[in-house]
Amino acid sequence: MYKMPGTGVGVAGGGVGTLATTGADVGWWLAIGVLLVVLGTVAVIAAHRRNRRLARTRG
Repeated sequence: MYKMPGTGVGVAGGGVGTLATTGADVGWWLAIGVLLVVLGTVAVIAAHRRNRRLARTRG
């Protein structure tokens, strides 16, 4: 029978299985967060360079 992580005996103290599941979930969220920050930084730098290039050709 399947048992949801974090249910059953020892929920307050947590167990190795619960910790491993939670750690994996947090790891994925951190990886996605770092990826979004990197992509956002690249997008801002690209837009800044494009705007500088357009301003130079207009002026």
